[in-house]
Amino acid sequence: MEDAHPGGHSENARRKQQSFWMNSIEDWTALTFLIPQGSGVLATVLFQLNWQFQGSQIIAIVLWLYTILIFSVFSLIYIAKICLFPKTVRRQLTSDIMELCCLSSVSITFGVIINMVALVCAKAWGPSWGMVASVLCWINVFIAFVVDVGIPYVYFRCCPPGTNSMPPGVMLPGIAALTASSACGIVCLAGKLSARARLPMIITGYVLLGIGFAETAVLIIIYLARLINGGFPNKAQLWMHYIPVGPLGQASVAMQVLGQAASAPGLQTFASYNKGTFITASAGQVLGTLGTFMGLLSWSYSAWWLLFSVALTIHLGIFADGGIREYSLSAWSSVFPWVHLY
Repeated sequence: MEDAHPGGHSENARRKQQSFWMNSIEDWTALTFLIPQGSGVLATVLFQLNWQFQGSQIIAIVLWLYTILIFSVFSLIYIAKICLFPKTVRRQLTSDIMELCCLSSVSITFGVIINMVALVCAKAWGPSWGMVASVLCWINVFIAFVVDVGIPYVYFRCCPPGTNSMPPGVMLPGIAALTASSACGIVCLAGKLSARARLPMIITGYVLLGIGFAETAVLIIIYLARLINGGFPNKAQLWMHYIPVGPLGQASVAMQVLGQAASAPGLQTFASYNKGTFITASAGQVLGTLGTFMGLLSWSYSAWWLLFSVALTIHLGIFADGGIREYSLSAWSSVFPWVHLY
């Protein structure tokens, strides 16, 4: 289909011959995955709020089901685009760094959906759903590893942005690793799994935490260097300035839930094994305390970045050059970081 009319003029002619629906599929963008990513984390946080109001958990479950629905629909549309327009997809993924990096939102969204499987289904219907959440979590661990290695490799090779124009969206693969890490901790805490099933998941969670946190910390420093050199984002990218809040907040969550999973007296994960120098009851208690402490430090830095982003939004979005007058899908990139400050 794509080979029939090579060239720019013929490309326009080809699109005119296509139906509206075919053109819509070809124009579909990976940025749409930012929508279920945002709604999914909203559902997770709303379900776990310490200050519940009547019906809050029902709203969270409805929002979770809505996330599953739109994530499934968006995934099917993007798969159809890959099958029908492979050259278009290849051209976009090797030339548009944001299109490429937003594919990380597939893993991020899958991770927050898994969180709710453990929190809702395992609580309501027993340990069998905890095992379902565990299997899904291991699948997402694999996806997160592929995303966090594959996507940076592609943009390093095909569309390197340079330090003076690096968009904050390059942190999304690292956020995918951190989301998979926190999902490991949440499934261990809420999934009613055995200690034997929890232990490798906690260790893997720490591996993902180390990968994602180190990667995004370096990228945040590079992005700060860009800002110091005067490379502030334009209005089309303004909402993506909130993205650095995401890995810091998500790392804080991962540090805390993995520490709790290792140290919780009711779980006895490390205490039941109690061999060697690391997987022992005393080491589990250290991880629990250290997770809270390091989580607080990471959360504090994310709070600073949020305040800085709000100041930038007020300046560029309201007062400078007439403010923001158009909506873009990139605005959804600010939802996930905002919510994770909870």
